[in-house]
Amino acid sequence: MINLRIPGPTPLPPEVLAALGTQMISHRSSEYRELHAEVAAGVGQFFQTKNDVFLFTSSGTGAMEAAVVNTLSPGDKALGISIGTFGDRFMDVVKAHGIDLTVLTFPMGNAADPVKVADAYAKMPDCKAILITHNETSTAIANDLVAITQAVRVHGNPLFLVDAVSSMGNVDIPVDTLGLDVVFTSSQKAWMTPPGLAMVSVSPKAWEAYKTAQCRRYYFDFGHMKKYHQKHETPETPAVAALFALRAALRVMLGKGVAETFLYYRELADYTRKRLTDAGFQLFGDQSHASNTVTACLLPAGASDEDFRGILKKQYGVVVSGGMGDMKGKIFRVAHMGWVSREDIDQAVGAMEKVRDDKGTVR
Repeated sequence: MINLRIPGPTPLPPEVLAALGTQMISHRSSEYRELHAEVAAGVGQFFQTKNDVFLFTSSGTGAMEAAVVNTLSPGDKALGISIGTFGDRFMDVVKAHGIDLTVLTFPMGNAADPVKVADAYAKMPDCKAILITHNETSTAIANDLVAITQAVRVHGNPLFLVDAVSSMGNVDIPVDTLGLDVVFTSSQKAWMTPPGLAMVSVSPKAWEAYKTAQCRRYYFDFGHMKKYHQKHETPETPAVAALFALRAALRVMLGKGVAETFLYYRELADYTRKRLTDAGFQLFGDQSHASNTVTACLLPAGASDEDFRGILKKQYGVVVSGGMGDMKGKIFRVAHMGWVSREDIDQAVGAMEKVRDDKGTVR
């Protein structure tokens, strides 16, 4: 049995696996409309929003592009915040569409400093949007959206476009309370569902921006999507099997409760980090901003990334992720999102100890 401890795709619970065996239905049928409506409403509860929540057949990166092309025009000024590899990806998407982007980068292992973000924004009087990754899985660090939005709004009220791919669903991100304008996530992370779906919330303010946005778009056009979403459909053929799976996952999550789900993953994150430190592993990054869905550790002294993770998988069936960017070959990452228990964490950490202590033949 593989203990898959990577930050997506994550393991699937039995209810979701069973749902994947559901026979296909017409995506223009009443059965599909019931499916679509239930999924969109359930996702909206975890977003904590009354905004439109669209269901795209896409990866999270597709939704990232949708956030940009539906709210901005070539030449618009925007401030991008990056604390790691996926923040950098967001910046690349923005640049690809001709946005006049100023990038504020923080060292890997650190969260964005709200004061520095606000200061950078204050120096950009025509800045239309701030783009930020909430949960940076390449470093297992989460940005403080409450502090950042509060600091920025002392100086103005830009659009906030937020990558919540690896946190939404397991982490408390009250979209409406924080006034976040476009927030997106994807199915294979916190949602216990196979890859293939991206979920995007769009605020009234974002809809105002949409009216003047001039970036080219077709498949990811919010207006096109809204016409069909209002009747609980999508413009093009959706990933029906993934929607069956997400419905099953949402029923499990809502059965636990929204607040209870957030608490579960917060406590599981604390448990994971304690197990790792008690076992002698050194956590990476500023732990005051540690992620609730993934933890990063320095590789054990004398162990290569290839040996450590390779033996973990081959001998113990534990799969963890390596470092990315500047941290490649220096850290490993343990996910605790989606369908995961303390027993899964115990088994993974126990295997790590054996490999590190040469019981797993690291040489």
